[in-house]
Amino acid sequence: MPRKAETTSGEISSMEINPNSKVISIDSEVLEKIKQAIQDALAYERATSGSRKLGITGEVGEVLICKQLGLSMMLDPRSEGYDAIDKAGGRVQIKTRRSESGDMPKKSGRLSRFSEHKYDYALLGLLDSRYRLTKIWRADYKTIEPIISKQKRRNPSLSSFIRVARLVFP
Repeated sequence: MPRKAETTSGEISSMEINPNSKVISIDSEVLEKIKQAIQDALAYERATSGSRKLGITGEVGEVLICKQLGLSMMLDPRSEGYDAIDKAGGRVQIKTRRSESGDMPKKSGRLSRFSEHKYDYALLGLLDSRYRLTKIWRADYKTIEPIISKQKRRNPSLSSFIRVARLVFP
């Protein structure tokens, strides 16, 4: 029987967790492969004088955020509609932005498209130009969904997400 998700405030969500969902633990092998991918991406950027990117920011961000917050990453986030599950069974969408230069990304850009599937909360991870996790912001579904749904492409601005979110790391 599917279990109900418990939020961090202890209340039970109306969403049910699929008991057949498969998750990936962020172990030392996964972390080593992500570090290698980061090194390769940075080398590629240097080789192309910074003109080309490998496009790994989202995957790197998901791994680093899951590791930092103790989340389990979904094996197939596209079919599940969320990227991770927390220890209480809460469904999590994760978005990541990386700075092109320096420590923090510009707040003027947009996030990638949010899935229309239900989730308990969304996390936004900010990476510096070397793919180091600098901040994580959290917005509950009820708070962020009205902002997302106003956007034709369901991709709110970075600043609008941060405005309604709370900082959870550092």
